[in-house]
Amino acid sequence: MGMIIAHNLMAMNADNQYNKVNKKQAKSTEKLSSGFKINRAADDAAGLAISEKMRRQIRGLDRAKFNIDEGISLCQTRDGALGEVHEMLQRMNELSVQAANGTLSQQDRAFLQVEVNQIASEINRIGESTTYNEIPIFDYKEMITIPEQEVKLVQSEAIGTGYMTEAYKYGENQYAPAANLDFSAINKYSVSGLYGKSFSFTCSASCPEAFKFTFIDGNGSSDSATNLSGQVEHRYQIDIHGLKTGEQVLDKLYSVVKNNMPNRYTPDSSGSLLVSHSNRMIRTSPTSMAIASTSTYPTPEQAKNIFKSSSSPYGKANCSELGSAIIGEQQLAALAIQAGSEKDQVIYVEMEKMNAVEIGVDPLDISTEESARNSIGKVKGAIDIISGQRSAAGADQNRLEHAYRINDNVVENTTASESQIRDTDMAKEMVQNSIQNILLQSGVAMMAQANQSGQQVLSLLNN
Repeated sequence: MGMIIAHNLMAMNADNQYNKVNKKQAKSTEKLSSGFKINRAADDAAGLAISEKMRRQIRGLDRAKFNIDEGISLCQTRDGALGEVHEMLQRMNELSVQAANGTLSQQDRAFLQVEVNQIASEINRIGESTTYNEIPIFDYKEMITIPEQEVKLVQSEAIGTGYMTEAYKYGENQYAPAANLDFSAINKYSVSGLYGKSFSFTCSASCPEAFKFTFIDGNGSSDSATNLSGQVEHRYQIDIHGLKTGEQVLDKLYSVVKNNMPNRYTPDSSGSLLVSHSNRMIRTSPTSMAIASTSTYPTPEQAKNIFKSSSSPYGKANCSELGSAIIGEQQLAALAIQAGSEKDQVIYVEMEKMNAVEIGVDPLDISTEESARNSIGKVKGAIDIISGQRSAAGADQNRLEHAYRINDNVVENTTASESQIRDTDMAKEMVQNSIQNILLQSGVAMMAQANQSGQQVLSLLNN
């Protein structure tokens, strides 16, 4: 290049490079000072969109954790009040038992009646005035609608196959063909889905004996058993009106069967029921049961395969009606806890009504021996009702606590992912910042050097 002075190209180039490095250092300094590598959409447009989506979820879940905490506090308030009602009912029970004793005079019972009346009044007051954040706990009037839904009532492989294609373990190397029925999905809302549903089994050996169970809504008094005197088919009707859990349904089923066994069958020492000459009905957990053959095989695979491809009348397990049911639209008094960051992530806490009239102890008459003895049964029923409500409050609290921990886990892991997208790697950025700083100093030096090139022209002019 010749010696020119109109344009100092070396200085222009050095200045250009200096400006580029200066902008990079400005961005690097911004990242270091803010702690974020995305400070504007231009830094990473896609990353910013993903990060903001994650931030919405994180902040929503953090707020939902507070909501859940408030729901837990409501459940604890409910349980505390019901615990006091339990204590009062126990006292009512003592007074009823005392009043039922023949050694008391009518005046003595009148004194006891005064205390019973006061206890009933206090139970009513608790039901009317117990609140949480001015929300009535036992007199909540806001109704929610649970839409019609299909519910899987009972889990079992036998529902699909129609035969005993599962295995039950009697002991070491003793496996029997079986149908295992899990009723854990039954609750007070879905139990009505069992009304009118039946399941049946045939003998697993060479006889035509069969038995059939039908769940009915008979208002609590319509259990029946027919054809139990050596007939081929044994039929049971189990009234499950008012039951609220799978455990209660199986308790009732076992009770009806045990009290109406065919005349040649009796329960064995283990508590299982021999319901035909080759099948046993066995309780495997509080909410599950098995119908198992009395014939055993050395491996579970052998037991499962006995009726796997069968078309015979033996070893049948017709449980298809139990597979699922349509639960109609329901309305109930319940409070919605927004337990997640999305609109449908709601946990409903049912606000059951409670007062002395509702639980059957107002009025409670212990003024005579006979009425006092009748009152013992009423108080027992009331204690069962309160126990059920406390159990529901405890179950709601446990569910909310699980939801809280799930939210904690999601927030932690989502925050870790969002951090990878948004946060500055300080060590890496410090290295880049140092490099840019050195280049800036170098650029200044080079511009100074480039500006010296014009001095060579002056030396020619001076000569």
